[in-house]
Amino acid sequence: MKRILFIIVAVMVGGMSANAQEGLDVAAFFTEAYTSNPKVTMVSFSGERLESRGMAKYKSISVTDDSALSDKIARAVGKDGSRSESKEVSYKDGMLYFGFYFMGGTGKERRYLLYLDRRAVGKDKTTLIYIEGNLDMASVKRLIKR
Repeated sequence: MKRILFIIVAVMVGGMSANAQEGLDVAAFFTEAYTSNPKVTMVSFSGERLESRGMAKYKSISVTDDSALSDKIARAVGKDGSRSESKEVSYKDGMLYFGFYFMGGTGKERRYLLYLDRRAVGKDKTTLIYIEGNLDMASVKRLIKR
């Protein structure tokens, strides 16, 4: 009986951390598949430091001088953005330049995507951020303005 209970708890805990971006097309970009790419900078935080700021997870990927990967990210953001509950977007020369998306959730499970593609202003850098936590949209906006 203890063994079965242990297995159930282990599956539930593993599932909670694995499903942070579950159901999102951008989830693939926050995996180890991109960490060896020298044109990619990836950051991932979780734990008490974030919790004190109302966040449970923070993940970001920045891509420099890799238009093919930036295009893949832009397509994934577009798909996820079309399913968002709320969004603010800005376009430059027909390209998505900035996107702020509320992907849904309540309480500690609210999910946000932030996207910035500087290629539209002549810099070959794209950034995607995923935030999960007990933050409203105004709080997330204050965080990114820092």
